[in-house]
Amino acid sequence: MIPPVGEIDRASYRNRGGLIQRVVSAYKAWRYVTRCGADVVIKRSVEFRLAQGAILEIGAGSTIQDWAFFQLTLPNPKVFIGENSVIGRRSIITAKNCVRIGNDVLMGSDVQVIDHSHGVGRSTLIRRQSAEIGVVEIGDDVWIGAGSKILMNARIGKGAIIGANAVVTHDIPEYGIAVGVPARVIRFRD
Repeated sequence: MIPPVGEIDRASYRNRGGLIQRVVSAYKAWRYVTRCGADVVIKRSVEFRLAQGAILEIGAGSTIQDWAFFQLTLPNPKVFIGENSVIGRRSIITAKNCVRIGNDVLMGSDVQVIDHSHGVGRSTLIRRQSAEIGVVEIGDDVWIGAGSKILMNARIGKGAIIGANAVVTHDIPEYGIAVGVPARVIRFRD
């Protein structure tokens, strides 16, 4: 249901906030974002941990919800978020190489997007092993359900839907609807 004209849905991610929110967004964009489009909302509780030389770009009209966490660590971290996309509450994006999120992506709460993993050899303690580093690519017009995990080298095609709590370990085709652990396509959007 659309609220009556003049009524504001303060709970909606579409609510761009007032003067204080605009100041918070402008400060966080200036402090942490390499390139930022117009009308971006970055909530006050969003946390950034960026290595020197990290690149974080956010397209116009995008929203980063409360308690989201960005960790861009060495060796060469880059995160690109397209226009009109939403990063949900308490979501985590961590990159050592490249995470690319398209335009008009809706990400639910508690989603994790990770472009790397630990080594798993038996001859060395896990904490001493080098990271395995890849990429994550999420196409335009994708909906990622709450609690989902998008792991290293996963590519999600344009228009796909990822069900709540799914774990994406491999490519999902355009307009595929994927659910489960590991995520598998159960059908395609009409």
